[in-house]
Amino acid sequence: MNRSLLLLFIIGISLGTGIIFSCTQSDHQSPDTSSKEHTIDRQFVGDESCASCHSSQMASWEGSHHDYAMKEASERTVRGDFDNTTFTHQEETYRFFREDSLFMVEAPGPDGGSVHYQVTHTFGWAPLQQYLLDFGKGKLQALNIAWDTEKEEWFAMNPEEEIQHGDWLHWTGGAMNWNTMCADCHSTNLQQNYIAEADSFHTTWSSINVSCESCHGPGKKHVDFVQSEEVEGATIERIREDLELTQNTPQTEQIDQCAQCHALREDMTDDYAHTGNFLDHYNPTLPHPESYFADGQIKEEVYVYGSFLQSKMFGEGVKCNDCHDPHSLELKANVTDNTLCMQCHEPRYNTVEHYKHRVNTEASQCINCHMTGRYYMEVDFRRDHSFRVPRPDLSAEFDTPNACNDCHDQRSPEWAARAIEEWYGPERPDHFSEILLKANETGADALPALKELIADTLQPDIARATAVWYAGQFPSRQSLELLEGSLKDESPLVRNSTARALASFPENLKNPALQEALDDSLRAVRIAAAEGLAEFSAADISFNMKQHFNDALEEYKRYLEVSQYFPQGQMNRGQFFEKQGQPDRAIAAYRKALEKDPYFNPARINLAYLYNRRGNNAEAEKLLKKVIEQEPDYGPVYYSLALLLAEEKQLAEAVPHFKKAAELMPQNARTRYNWAISLQQLGRPQQAEEAYRQAIALDPENPDYHYGISTLYIQQEQYRDARPHAKKLTELQPNNDRFRRLLQMINSRIGN
Repeated sequence: MNRSLLLLFIIGISLGTGIIFSCTQSDHQSPDTSSKEHTIDRQFVGDESCASCHSSQMASWEGSHHDYAMKEASERTVRGDFDNTTFTHQEETYRFFREDSLFMVEAPGPDGGSVHYQVTHTFGWAPLQQYLLDFGKGKLQALNIAWDTEKEEWFAMNPEEEIQHGDWLHWTGGAMNWNTMCADCHSTNLQQNYIAEADSFHTTWSSINVSCESCHGPGKKHVDFVQSEEVEGATIERIREDLELTQNTPQTEQIDQCAQCHALREDMTDDYAHTGNFLDHYNPTLPHPESYFADGQIKEEVYVYGSFLQSKMFGEGVKCNDCHDPHSLELKANVTDNTLCMQCHEPRYNTVEHYKHRVNTEASQCINCHMTGRYYMEVDFRRDHSFRVPRPDLSAEFDTPNACNDCHDQRSPEWAARAIEEWYGPERPDHFSEILLKANETGADALPALKELIADTLQPDIARATAVWYAGQFPSRQSLELLEGSLKDESPLVRNSTARALASFPENLKNPALQEALDDSLRAVRIAAAEGLAEFSAADISFNMKQHFNDALEEYKRYLEVSQYFPQGQMNRGQFFEKQGQPDRAIAAYRKALEKDPYFNPARINLAYLYNRRGNNAEAEKLLKKVIEQEPDYGPVYYSLALLLAEEKQLAEAVPHFKKAAELMPQNARTRYNWAISLQQLGRPQQAEEAYRQAIALDPENPDYHYGISTLYIQQEQYRDARPHAKKLTELQPNNDRFRRLLQMINSRIGN
């Protein structure tokens, strides 16, 4: 579905870590802007306290992207032209002007009418700067028109998309709301404080930008220690003990800390609190479509975590601060002459013999072959951190991007593949992406290869977790057997992916298998298990897991509260209430999701199904027709509407929708089967025959389709046409008496 995944418009910021040895505490007050009170947590001391001892680190940080992640709007911080300039996008005009010392924007508001807004804050510094506008009720919205700091002009961040007023994705809607979509990665110790009853916020922070304690954690214990007599004679290890991200922080711990913001992830809790594991607070998006290309390369705005964990660099122990200065965020060495890469790699890789292009050109730079990139928000170029070897041969087979054709865009992948073979020989090293690509193409046929990848602990854990995701797309006893062992895998990513995969399995398959995840050490895994088992009562849970089940269910409920601002969060609440046998609360949640986003059709479809189950098909029909109005190319909704109409005995009205569904879902055999039944019942045998034949061509081993066409031929007394299908039925199910009798009857009518 076009809108089944929301686009998250979050400004990315460069990787940052840091080193702290001692601090001096100071009285720090948060900036008071837009008549909002921003309180400070007593455990956070503010970056001024750090500066007294760490002046060089502070000087390096000042002026960085972290420093400018968010600022109050002022003459010093605003880079855009507010000298009564205008910009027109999709026939709507935006005016940027001043009122005394204030920066103002005249822009189309929620209903399309022109509204004057005050710019309260800047967001980012380069290559673009966004502006936050005060919407009242504690809400700030990020304007979709931003300032290009290189070209020094206004531009639209989504120029090709026609987003309607009232849409969640409109700049006045939830997708561009600072409090929920951006704030926690642009300020320190951010507390959203959403008040659901009033649909308002009382959002607070300790520091307005990404400051020392964003990465190093609350500093009060550290400050108290270094100001005490205990510091005399203390080891450096003791001085660092109360901090996160110091010089000797282990790789995984450092990356997990950076991944709070440099990952595409879903919040599991309302506060990171600098406690626990990454998966105690977040559920990261794995590298599979739609966010990534099927081989794991970046596609949508996914940041760095999901890419880097695929890389050999990560496998060899490389950390973020091996390449990035943890305070200035600049690269530690030059990349144009490959000095940065040569910190670790042998000199032979920095030769013409390796890169096969002229020296001192863009083609001789390691990053242009091994770190391709894409533009986000129109002007922000970001590189893929999976550090992969160009594979134009895979591009030729699976239509994935590759570095060679990024430059040689007038040439074919086949041409590039021949060049690679000529230079480096015919053999390519095995790569996990080959299995993932085939799984994306062939579906359940890839299960044996996926099983091997999941079991291969030499492969990146995130690749194994993605293989689990693919296996979960084909619920069956075969895939269940494959996944059951993964629930106890040492990798947190694999266990989390397994629990989420099993959660979508049919009831008879996932319970009791999923119970094993209820006492997992990580919250994300326990929540996934609770979600999957929510339709069961405690009586369905084994005795020794009952308390774990109850505890995990409470964690899941708290997660639902955290995400209730979002349409997806309300839909999740609706699904939970359905599982708990509370249909009225489910209806209210689905309605709330649609109130937040009138175009959020997953909730509309779920609501239609719920009305159908409650016997209110008239309301269900209206909802499904609304989906078709908004998404006329979404095949499954035509199929759902056709089934609903058929259930109501409105076969003539159902047939056109079956036909449209078949056109939009050319590989869906079941659609054609139900279409054929409707045509058969309407007395249109020739059309029914064609629909049955299409279904059989797509799924020749399905007995339903052979039985259906057999009955059609028998009705038409075409026994010779019916016989091969009846015979096929006995081959598919040799112990089925009904199928044997059907074949005997057909043979008797033919006379042999």
